[in-house]
Amino acid sequence: MVNISTIDQTVSEQGQFCLLDWLLQNNGIAYAVYEDWRYGRMANLESAMAITDDELQALMEQAQKYCQQLKLVAHPQEYFCWSGEQRHALHISANQTRHQQLGQRWLPPQDAPQLDLFMDNSATIAENTLLALLADRRVTQAQTALRQLAQFNTAHPKLGGYQDLINYALHAAESPEVPQDALLAEVLGLDHEVVPLAKELLGAQQRDFLAAAWRRLAAALSASAVDLPSLEAEPRLHYSYALQQIPDWAALHQQLSGDANLYQSPHLLARFAQACWHHQQTGLSVWLWGLLFERFSSAAETLLATHGRYLLPQWDNFLDFDQDWPTDYFLGFLLIQQPGLIHLYQQLPRAELALIQLPANQALYALITARLANADEKSQREMLQRQSPALLRCYLAK
Repeated sequence: MVNISTIDQTVSEQGQFCLLDWLLQNNGIAYAVYEDWRYGRMANLESAMAITDDELQALMEQAQKYCQQLKLVAHPQEYFCWSGEQRHALHISANQTRHQQLGQRWLPPQDAPQLDLFMDNSATIAENTLLALLADRRVTQAQTALRQLAQFNTAHPKLGGYQDLINYALHAAESPEVPQDALLAEVLGLDHEVVPLAKELLGAQQRDFLAAAWRRLAAALSASAVDLPSLEAEPRLHYSYALQQIPDWAALHQQLSGDANLYQSPHLLARFAQACWHHQQTGLSVWLWGLLFERFSSAAETLLATHGRYLLPQWDNFLDFDQDWPTDYFLGFLLIQQPGLIHLYQQLPRAELALIQLPANQALYALITARLANADEKSQREMLQRQSPALLRCYLAK
C-alpha cells in the first residue's frame, strides 16, 4: 500500500505524485496493458488492474489522505488516445470520481498552475502544453507548441533541449525499423543522450515518451541474432535490455523463458529474475539469483545491486554470517533460509539446464530434501561437512 514517505519521496524526485503512475511502477497495472488502453483498445483501464476493487478503493483513500497531509494540491489530468488523427480522451474508470482520483497529479503549492488574471502565464501554459504533447507522442503538435513557447520567451534555456527531443521522435517515426548495422549507435544514443535529456526536461512525464523509443528498439533487437560472446561484450544489444527499460515485464518474462542463452548469461539471468519478481513469482526469482551467484559470482553482486535490490537484506545476512565463505554459497544460504524453494525447481524454464553445480550446494540440497521428507539426515550432514563446514554450521544454526 502507498504511504506518506513514498509520496513525499516521489514528489521530491519527480515534482509530483500520481496514483496511476504509482500503480504502473508497483505492478498494479502492467505497462503493456496500459499501452493497449492508450491506443484505444480498451474501454477503461480499471477493469484490467491487477488488484481488487477493495484494494483500489483503499489506495485512493490513502493517497488522498497523505497528499492532503503533505499539503499538496490536486491538479486534474486528462489522458488521450495515442492512435488516430482526432485523439479522444480516455477513461481510467467508468466511474468519474475514480477516473479523476486515479489520474490527477498532486503538486507542491508553489508548482501548481496559477491562473491569476493579473499575471502573464502564456509562456508557462505553452511549456506545460508542450510537455503534455511530448508525453502523448503528438510530435507534430509539439513542434507547434515549441514555436509558440519560443515566441513568448526567446531566451528560454530549454528550447534547444525540447527541439532535440522532437527531432529524435521525428527520426523514430520516420525510421520505425532500425537497420542491423545501426543498432549499437541507436541503443547508445538513446541511453546516453535521449534518456538523460528526457529525464531532465520531461520529469515525471518522461515514461511514455521513452517507452515508445525503447519499444522500437526492442522490436529491432528481437529480430537480431546475438551470440553469447557479443551479448557479454555489450549486454545492451539484446531485446531484454530494451524491454526492461519500458518496462514490459510480461514480454520480458515470456521471451526470456525460451531464450537458449538464459542460463549461460549473468545479464539474462538477472533480467529474468527481475521479470519473475514483477510477475509475483518471488520464489523463482530468489532461486534464479542463487543460480546466478553460483555460476557467475564475479558479476552477480554488481547485478544484484542493480536489478535485485529486494534481495539485498538476504545478501547482507549472508555476509554477516561468515565473511570468508565464497559468494557462490549464496544459493545454499538461500535454501537454508527458505527450504520451500526446493519445490520450485521444476517450475524453472528448461529446468534441466538449471541444475545445481557446486558440490557444497548439491550436498545442502540433498540435506534439506531429507529433512523435508522427515528422513534420517546423518549421511547428508556428513557429506555437507566434507564439502563445506560453513554451510553446515549455518544450517544447524537455522
